[in-house]
Amino acid sequence: MQRSTRAFYIIFFLFAVCLKAAAAEPTLSVSAEKLRIPRLEQLYKQADSFTTGSPDSLRRIAGLIKKEGTGLNNAQALVRGTRYQAQALWRLGNHKEAMKLAIVALKDAEKWKLTGELPDIYAVIGNLHKEKANYSMALAAVDKGMSIARKSRDTASVIYMARLEAMFTQGLGSDREDTALIHKSLKMHLQGLKLAESSARFEKQRIGYYNNIAQVYVKRRELDNARFYVTKGIELAKKYDQLLSLTYSYTWLSQVYLGEGDKQNSIYYLKEALNITRQLKNPFREMEVNRYLYRTLNEMNSYKDALDAYTRYIEIRDSLRVLENVRQIGEMQEQYEAGKKDQQISSLAQINKVKTRETIWALAGLAVFLVLSVFMLFQYRTISRTNQELASNNAKINEQTEKLKILMKELHHRVKNNLQTVSSLLSMQSSRLTDDDARNSMRAGQQRIEAMSLIHKSLYGQDAVNLVDMKEYMENLVDSVMQSFGVESGDLDLRLNVSVMEIDIDVAMPTGLIVNEWVTNYFKYAFNSTTDPQLSVILEARVEEGKSLLLQIMDNGPGMSLDKWKKPSGSFGMKLVQVLAKQLGAKCSVQVSGGTTFIMEIPAASIAGNR
Repeated sequence: MQRSTRAFYIIFFLFAVCLKAAAAEPTLSVSAEKLRIPRLEQLYKQADSFTTGSPDSLRRIAGLIKKEGTGLNNAQALVRGTRYQAQALWRLGNHKEAMKLAIVALKDAEKWKLTGELPDIYAVIGNLHKEKANYSMALAAVDKGMSIARKSRDTASVIYMARLEAMFTQGLGSDREDTALIHKSLKMHLQGLKLAESSARFEKQRIGYYNNIAQVYVKRRELDNARFYVTKGIELAKKYDQLLSLTYSYTWLSQVYLGEGDKQNSIYYLKEALNITRQLKNPFREMEVNRYLYRTLNEMNSYKDALDAYTRYIEIRDSLRVLENVRQIGEMQEQYEAGKKDQQISSLAQINKVKTRETIWALAGLAVFLVLSVFMLFQYRTISRTNQELASNNAKINEQTEKLKILMKELHHRVKNNLQTVSSLLSMQSSRLTDDDARNSMRAGQQRIEAMSLIHKSLYGQDAVNLVDMKEYMENLVDSVMQSFGVESGDLDLRLNVSVMEIDIDVAMPTGLIVNEWVTNYFKYAFNSTTDPQLSVILEARVEEGKSLLLQIMDNGPGMSLDKWKKPSGSFGMKLVQVLAKQLGAKCSVQVSGGTTFIMEIPAASIAGNR
């Protein structure tokens, strides 16, 4: 009788443990397709319709899906609802929180072996990396999604992954100014489009291909091809009510009209795209459209409207904090991948060995403790008082340091905004001048202010408040000068090689102004006089010279007069270069042979003195 009672209690205990374990996690085998749950199927369709529509509506539907999933213990619904939430936050511009949710969805999908959900999750992760121009991680995420889609023979996901891979390759080519990569991306797009056109089931997926292909042709100035594909994109976007896709179609159609000289239609379609983004309440896309609107209006000399569009672009960008938390987005996925590997390290034998060793040391430590306890008790009060004082002082120092960083960031932000306002005012004022020399002088001054503004923009967006990322700064500076002269990246062979990571603002500022003067002179006097224009800007550290900096700017123009360099009294720009070089204690030289080469070496002493 006692044995039977014991057996009963044991069986009851094990049954209770199993019930508790089952309630702790959603079941792994339940899926909406197998259960044919009409409510969830309806919510999935609504969510899919909002992925390119209203992000607020998508966020609401995602919450309902997760609520249904929780009630049904449906693992697929929980994962898919989390992925939809990540997509909604991505569209709203909250990329950091979107990445957090995407990693949660990825972790749960792998845990519950929901392979079919993984391609769409990796697509979200890839797009979030793309928004931060981290194309290497974006392509890595898409590669994982593509591999899973191919193994599952999921043609729709293969088509989607192929488009993302082509789009990210295109972005990487534009970022590196690599024409070969851009050509490769076009071939990838056309191959993916061929697969999408193989069946009427994939007609909706062709919209993204048409828009991306049109974008490449716009940049290549093949306007007839661009118009052909963007027209197809508009037709399908309207057919399937894909409003977000329609904003991209209208943007590229606007750029086609701009390239053809029809500025009125160009502005019209950009404003149509802007109205749709506001209708969708999609601030991130509204910011992008305002950037294109500003550039187009500025090209049309509508400076007041251009300033309004640019101001709106800056306001949305700052409100979305687009420039912050760049590293965290990439680190989240890396930490998750590393965490999976770390879980496989420990073993039971190692744990037992460590416990045994700890027991021995604990016994030895107890003996030592008994001997030293009297002495430690005597010293305790003194040590405790000293620690409290140190902790209080450290807290004050840390608080003051953080306040100083915040103040410096705010200072750089305000200086940057003020300089941009001055630059815009000079741009509008120069348009009213009738004298060409006065207008050119005004625009030259505007570009110098822009060069200084970019310094403060760089410092505002990073933790180090006095060190400038020279690679990013030089790229932005040269791009700014090119925009001021209306020059596209494909109009010349531009080689920008910056191997210096960060330097102090007191060295970066005069160096940037010197680069600004030489690049500006190149576009003013040499660019239009050369059949195959070339420009090279190199900034590197010379370790053998005690870590001095070497700046070289070379072009293949007709060559400047050396008298202008040796006697710069008639040229303010050349005189400014010599004054700034003297300020840096740098040695400068100019060579004229098959073009003009400017060489400046900043000694290590000047760099160290400014740190």
